[in-house]
Amino acid sequence: MLSFTDFSNKIIMDLNKRFSEVIMEGNHLVVKFGPTSMSIPFNTMYKEYQSRKDYRETLKSYSRIFNDILSQYKFKIDYKNVYPMLKSRDFRERENNIQFYREQAFADIDTLYVTDAGEVFRFVLNSDDVDFEKVRKRAWENLNKITNPLVKLDKMLDIFCLKYSTDYNSTLLLSTTLQKQIYKKVGQEYLFAIPSSTTLIVAKLRPEYIKIIESLIMIDNDPNKVSNKVYQHKDGKFDIASV
Repeated sequence: MLSFTDFSNKIIMDLNKRFSEVIMEGNHLVVKFGPTSMSIPFNTMYKEYQSRKDYRETLKSYSRIFNDILSQYKFKIDYKNVYPMLKSRDFRERENNIQFYREQAFADIDTLYVTDAGEVFRFVLNSDDVDFEKVRKRAWENLNKITNPLVKLDKMLDIFCLKYSTDYNSTLLLSTTLQKQIYKKVGQEYLFAIPSSTTLIVAKLRPEYIKIIESLIMIDNDPNKVSNKVYQHKDGKFDIASV
């Protein structure tokens, strides 16, 4: 019988041979296939393995489940659940026959769009039969409905993060609602970092804060990485911060 750690390492390795990418996010296993991804509680998988006492059968069973859901998922846009998402410019650019619908956001960051159906998470493609203007409009409207307060990381420093963890925290940087918060707390010129989808760091525009932010980027453990750079908003423009 494999331990919890040995089972997780082995099944992630084996599933990565069958799907685009398989990673752990907290207590959930996330399986990606092309533009679509899904997640399930990992404890459920391990309990089934303990019940079966057969690793091969457990792997076979879950491979079939993931394949059935991901490969047979017929995409239909749900404008109530479409959102923008910031990603690095080279994010999955080498995917065979898959062209993600993307727009330049700033510096080396692009905006992609996703539909969030809970268990199934799917990026919008150039080849999709959708109204792209409506996708953009509704996505930003939906993002602006998300509220998340900026809180200080340390009472002695003017460095902030978002209080609640969501898949759209990095993209909230560009929301009208959060921009108002940023202007109020640190001013219209500021430093920021988006190390992963769930993490946004904002600080006053002070050179001494750059090294601190870089250290915060290094300890971010979300596997959905966006950028390891520190950026700045100055003179109304977003760019990579200069020391």
